[in-house]
Amino acid sequence: MQNELDNRVILEVFDKIRRFGEPYEDGHMLEGIVAKSDFDGYSVVLEGSGVTLQLNFHQSYHFEYATNGLKEQFMAKVDYIHRHFNES
Repeated sequence: MQNELDNRVILEVFDKIRRFGEPYEDGHMLEGIVAKSDFDGYSVVLEGSGVTLQLNFHQSYHFEYATNGLKEQFMAKVDYIHRHFNES
């Protein structure tokens, strides 16, 4: 089975949200996506558009979403952040 996520991209997006985003509750928000991590840093969470993605230390991940359309919107935002927010 092909892994549907590039974990490196997700970690880069997490970092970009933390650097370029605004503080939001217990994380940071950028382009409608909230990035946060657990207290020990073993998992990171991206949330937005009705979707939650948890990426764990050993590269396993878990999605929660109601419809495929919501997941597609979420992944489009993740892709946008990945492509458009770079060090200048």
